[in-house]
Amino acid sequence: MRLSDIAAKLSAEVVGDGSIEITRIVHPADASGGGDLAVALSKDAAETLVGTRARAAVISANAARPAGLTVVAFGGHERVAVSILTRLFDPGPRYETGVHATAVVSPDAEIGAGVSIGPGSVVGPGSRIGAGTVVLSQATIGAAVTIGRDCVIHPGARLGDRVRLGDRVIIHFNTVIGSDGFSFIPVRNPDGTAGARDIPLRTHSLGTVVVGDDVEIGAGTTIDRATLRETRIGRGTKIDNQVQIGHNVTIGEACLICGMSGIAGSSVIGDRTIVASGVGITDHVTVGEDAVILAGAGVVSRVPAETTVSGSPAVRHELNVGRVMDIGRLRMLYPRVDDLKKRLEALEKAAKGG
Repeated sequence: MRLSDIAAKLSAEVVGDGSIEITRIVHPADASGGGDLAVALSKDAAETLVGTRARAAVISANAARPAGLTVVAFGGHERVAVSILTRLFDPGPRYETGVHATAVVSPDAEIGAGVSIGPGSVVGPGSRIGAGTVVLSQATIGAAVTIGRDCVIHPGARLGDRVRLGDRVIIHFNTVIGSDGFSFIPVRNPDGTAGARDIPLRTHSLGTVVVGDDVEIGAGTTIDRATLRETRIGRGTKIDNQVQIGHNVTIGEACLICGMSGIAGSSVIGDRTIVASGVGITDHVTVGEDAVILAGAGVVSRVPAETTVSGSPAVRHELNVGRVMDIGRLRMLYPRVDDLKKRLEALEKAAKGG
């Protein structure tokens, strides 16, 4: 790819020879030849440009131009540039076209044009796979599943019966979508005590999971099907690795759900919400649009829109910070309380003596 074409994608200016052919993007210290484009948008990376073997580099528009290098001067946020560059040079997973001989595809499944189904994968009866979708090795697609166009299903992913995916959805390794919800009723004796031999009653999951267009779901994540209707993941939402999403949950559009978080059944997460790592959200909670839930928070009640919360139980972040600081100040009070106690005891003693 010509350097000038890369600059055009970045809406950036080339200072030098824009005809250089670029084969990969690298850290400046890892460049090994003239086809490498050094990415040096941070201050630390820019300092390593001296002596790099790359002929060209992407630098911040307000950074000094290194001598002898053709540069692409990018004026936006560093992470935006990295997002565009990595998309340009990501070849995607390797796969063979068509249906592999070891794949098991139900005779009544509908397979669109240009679909690839990898070794050992299974496609159940009545399922439909849209054009251009890639199902990699040992993935399982249940019965009556609908998958849109240009999706990527990575190895080991499991899609339960009746699950519906939109277009351009990415499902990573060993993710499970459409498992039964965890819904059990403890059995009680007539007097209200727990039954010694009684097994909790199971509520069966008859619904499904619906995933919108342009959603990406990380490795090892599990999403439970609804009891009667739909567990929903909104358009453009990105879910990290090892996230648990319970039955009947609705997650809005363009949300970010970070790793090791858990969202219990029937909760509603508003559009563009950020759920940081290790967050726990209890059942039947509503989180408003554009909210931010900071790492490790335990959410047990409604979070208003455009609010940042932290702590467990989660409260407004500024309130939680104040509480933590107040706890730290308690140590300063101990000697004062001891002094007051001694004074009070002395006064009481004096009063009795008088």
